[in-house]
Amino acid sequence: MDIQSHLLELEAAVQRIADGLSAVQIMVLGLEGAGSRYAGALHAVYCYLSEAEQTLQTQLTACLDRT
Repeated sequence: MDIQSHLLELEAAVQRIADGLSAVQIMVLGLEGAGSRYAGALHAVYCYLSEAEQTLQTQLTACLDRT
């Protein structure tokens, strides 16, 4: 398998991470709406992982553009 194929597989994994983050975001909204004391903590985790996902996506795009 060449590097392009590996990067395309990685792209699919990054998309699954993004989908999972969307689910976490919905959970945050639900907890906030319910007035849960855990909403802030889950929101912090969402923000941290969302930033990491964005960095990963940026780097993956740069790699795909170079192949």
